[in-house]
Amino acid sequence: MPVAIYGAAGLLLIVAVVLLLRNPGASRGSRRATRTEPAEFFPVHYRYFVQAKQAFSRENAAYLAGRASAPVRKEWERGCRKAARLYLGCLRDDFERLSRLARQIALRSPQVKVQQEAEMFWLDVRFEILYAIALLRIQMGRAAAEDVGHIASLIGALGSRLEQDAAPAEAPAGAPSR
Repeated sequence: MPVAIYGAAGLLLIVAVVLLLRNPGASRGSRRATRTEPAEFFPVHYRYFVQAKQAFSRENAAYLAGRASAPVRKEWERGCRKAARLYLGCLRDDFERLSRLARQIALRSPQVKVQQEAEMFWLDVRFEILYAIALLRIQMGRAAAEDVGHIASLIGALGSRLEQDAAPAEAPAGAPSR
């Protein structure tokens, strides 16, 4: 059993590395605009995690168990899995937006530290692993609210960090520092 767990973890790590090393422009092609708009960097979906968590809660399944027929429950579960996969995909979009913002900040930063680049790489790896685990649990029909919560908090923390990193660049030259 432990060999299977280590094998699965190794496979997930390999998949995460492959996904991180792929050429992002090749798969999205014409989706990118030639001019960068500020709104394209803002995450919009992670903010609704509380509502999504409530919508996918086990309490809804318990409520339906006593009130709906088996075919209705199965259809509801199928719909919940589909909605969870869609929400998870939206969280991926949010993370990719923030990653693009981090790359833009790094390009314009006079001092990009190797440590910051390494942190961003490991954050990408962590996201990919969490994403794969959550997606697998959703597809298996298991509860993934905790994993999706970790992803949403990761996105929120990255957004806060990028806001802090960008704040000194936004301050006027004569303004007092915080």
